[in-house]
Amino acid sequence: MNPQPLSLHFTWTGPSSNVEAFLVVYPSTSSRFQLRQTLKLGPSGSPLALSRPRALSSLGSSRGYDLTSRIFADLSCGTNCAGVYPVELRLANSQTGVTLDQLILGIPFLPSSTAVTAPLGVAPVLHFELSTTAKRVDAALSRLSSSPVAASISLGGAIGTSVALQKKYASLIGPSNLHQRIVSPYAAAATSCPRSPFSSFIGLRARLRLSGLINGTGSKTAVLYQHPTRHTLSVLGQQRIDSVVVPDGVLSQLASVLSVSDPAYIRSDGLTILGASGQLGNEFANADTPLGYQRLVADLAQFYFQAPAQSGRVAVMEVNLTTPGQIEDITTVLDHLGANPLLKSMTIQTAAALPSSQISLANLSLAPTPKHCSALTKEQRHRLARLSALASADSGSRDGLVGIIGLAQLATSSDSHAATQALPLLGQQEQELLDDVQLVGSKTITLTSHSVSVPLTLSSRLPFPIRVQLSIRSSEISFPKGSKRNMDLTKGTATVGLPVVVKALGTFAVTAVVSAPNGQVLITDVLTVHSTGFSTVGIVLTVGAALVLVSWWVRTARRHHKKTSTE
Repeated sequence: MNPQPLSLHFTWTGPSSNVEAFLVVYPSTSSRFQLRQTLKLGPSGSPLALSRPRALSSLGSSRGYDLTSRIFADLSCGTNCAGVYPVELRLANSQTGVTLDQLILGIPFLPSSTAVTAPLGVAPVLHFELSTTAKRVDAALSRLSSSPVAASISLGGAIGTSVALQKKYASLIGPSNLHQRIVSPYAAAATSCPRSPFSSFIGLRARLRLSGLINGTGSKTAVLYQHPTRHTLSVLGQQRIDSVVVPDGVLSQLASVLSVSDPAYIRSDGLTILGASGQLGNEFANADTPLGYQRLVADLAQFYFQAPAQSGRVAVMEVNLTTPGQIEDITTVLDHLGANPLLKSMTIQTAAALPSSQISLANLSLAPTPKHCSALTKEQRHRLARLSALASADSGSRDGLVGIIGLAQLATSSDSHAATQALPLLGQQEQELLDDVQLVGSKTITLTSHSVSVPLTLSSRLPFPIRVQLSIRSSEISFPKGSKRNMDLTKGTATVGLPVVVKALGTFAVTAVVSAPNGQVLITDVLTVHSTGFSTVGIVLTVGAALVLVSWWVRTARRHHKKTSTE
């Protein structure tokens, strides 16, 4: 980025004899769009300078070919020459002049590094979706944590990743120049209807709470992967989130007065909004190769040169990482960017603190609030209803359900592949939790009296305390004090007795039910009752039979007496 020699390393698989290499410099580009078009379609206009051709055979090295040129030294127009220049590396036949191959690069040029007045802020958002416990992941995250270059980090989980494992990865990053941001690890989940009966499990508040448990609640930043609704921004404000990253299209209507690289402040919701560039995100993800890194730097430099003296600008980009190798490569990219005088790496939190333009909520390109809740399949509703029952029964902090709530996010995701994988796993984990609550003891009860107390014993192995309701149902029994009892249980067993009055002798079935406070049935069990004592009905029937017998005997005796008297 100064008049120092320009050095290029390249490979060429063709023959080197009679082949020469040289550089061609074209006029600098005026915008990021022009730069992209030039790199894709080739430069237009007349060249500014050509380097002296060099025989390819003289440039060979153990790793390919190295070409060094002082071609930019000829641009002696001071700071007016600063910009991104399309530079063509051309290979041609030295005898015929026919071009054999060519490559277009965007080369940032600055006469002196001291000319940098207000470096462009660069705020990458690194989102990890990891599902492995490999030691290589630990090493990669530790190396990333020790990097002096700032970035924002989100820790998420692929399907099957436990919350405990994600928290372990968070601890590996720890306090450093990097910071963790609050964003749902299951951000692919579609925005739910504000009035959905399952909003507490698949809504934005649930996602933020889950992410806060993993990433920590110190960060007040959220990153959205879809256009937010007005309701979404309101929820973020209510949850004390003060900065949010949105897709660049959200700020597109403000292009004439506001660049997506400028923070924008909405006074009504207390939010600072930054637009993330999808183009830069793709370039950052592919910057693990020399050519990919060069194109990323060229694009960022074009950002800078469009207004080199303007402070408060920041380029925000999101990068998804899933393998240890990607983490290692991105760490190298960050370190290289940190050494670039045109750029200043920062976190989203730092970027949001820059001077902001105040905008109206009405000027944002927001998604419409859905009038109807998103349609869920019958199986999805069944799984969510069971989850609703578990959450209703949980009388503690509900941290024990956080992981399964995360699966609910995936199971209802707009990503059909993720939903297909997550739904049976959600059912499996729910069933495992339900199996931890059981009615124990003998399933056969013998009653020797018509008025007794029926014992019901409940066992729980759940990692959280529960509050449930026990009841029994039978047409052969009445309940003088009611058929339902509430029970609080942490771990272990507890027994309650239900006073009953038996209406009949013999053997019959009764149904025992354990319900969550929201009315959802958790357990249904059938008990067998043997009644051997006198019931109320039995006593009435016995006395009635005796009275009939006495009445018959009296009538018979009277007839016999009258007959004797007559004779």
